[in-house]
Amino acid sequence: MAVMIGDAPSTDTVVAAMKLGAVDVLAIPVDHENLLRVVREGLQADVHFHAAKGGRRAVDVLGFSELTSREREVLQMVADGQSNKETGRALKISPRTVEVHRARVMAKLGARNAADLMRIVLTT
Repeated sequence: MAVMIGDAPSTDTVVAAMKLGAVDVLAIPVDHENLLRVVREGLQADVHFHAAKGGRRAVDVLGFSELTSREREVLQMVADGQSNKETGRALKISPRTVEVHRARVMAKLGARNAADLMRIVLTT
């Protein structure tokens, strides 16, 4: 998934970006809410595209029922873009404990990395 960001992209540049697979073209200065929306939609489309090609489908992801309440809290805060420090402060636990919970969430959901975890969260 790609998003093109440019000062004042010309029509030719936009067309070229779309042909290369860009999901959207944004002009600088970038509205952060719009960028977040575009990225979420792009990730959702990417996961659904791969599911249609025989990849892992979001509904096949097991492990949500195995999450503890604390792991669900940490997952929600990670999905909201909170750092380990911010999550730790909000939940009154150390950032290291947040890392442990986050690692367990990733293991239970089968996420290989943070980007994979976000794909799972955004498509379920």
